Amino acid sequence: MKTKLSISNPFGYSRYAFAFEHIESGMKCLDYGCYDGNFMNRVKKHKNVDFMGVDKNRRIISENPHKLNLMHIIDKLPFQNESYDCVTLLDVLEHIYDQDFVLREINRVLKIGGTLILTVPKKHVFSFLDMKNLSFIFPKLSKWFLCQLYSKKDYEDWYVNNPNGLIGDVEKEKSWHQHFSKPVLKRLLQRNGFAVEMFDGSGLFQRVFILFDFLKGGFLFPKRLRSLDCQKFEQMSLFCRASKVDEIMTKL
Repeated sequence: MKTKLSISNPFGYSRYAFAFEHIESGMKCLDYGCYDGNFMNRVKKHKNVDFMGVDKNRRIISENPHKLNLMHIIDKLPFQNESYDCVTLLDVLEHIYDQDFVLREINRVLKIGGTLILTVPKKHVFSFLDMKNLSFIFPKLSKWFLCQLYSKKDYEDWYVNNPNGLIGDVEKEKSWHQHFSKPVLKRLLQRNGFAVEMFDGSGLFQRVFILFDFLKGGFLFPKRLRSLDCQKFEQMSLFCRASKVDEIMTKL
């Protein structure tokens, strides 16, 4: 990870740490795919930021454990054009089927020159170890294992009758946990009105660590080693800061 972390950054070498460094006090920010709002809650302890979070998970939004400004959404964002200085989209885009629609909506609510902070899994040598895709590659085996680990009802609720229109945490129409290369992500952003300002990333061996932890039923690799992997490498996760271009450029 190339981004230099400030002393006040509470997130270690992660996507949240990258986002923290690009959020400025005084900003009006939208966290798209906020889940329970934990990221916003921690940022607000260090920076004076006006945050709004949106997510498609109705249950977690209704619980709102941190008592923040959270809103359940289905498709369009219920905000006026050019309402926000910054939008964070942290490990969310890879779960979405109509990525262009979501990015256009984000572009619409961002001010001209506003900041999009985006993180996604990066396509690299260990991408095939992404355990979230095992449910799609080996559905019967995945069903058996998850029923043993949790219960048949939990499996049905999460993977078959998910009220949020998901299979696990991936939209049904997509049915794949996508990994991105820099050129693919750049083209996707450009056609939806964004100019990439910088790329960064973290990790290389994290999926190997996770696989061995899973197989052995515990954490085999020390936290220090995991942190060092995220600090020294940038192959597993892809981080991006982009800005909304002006209207004329958007139409071109």
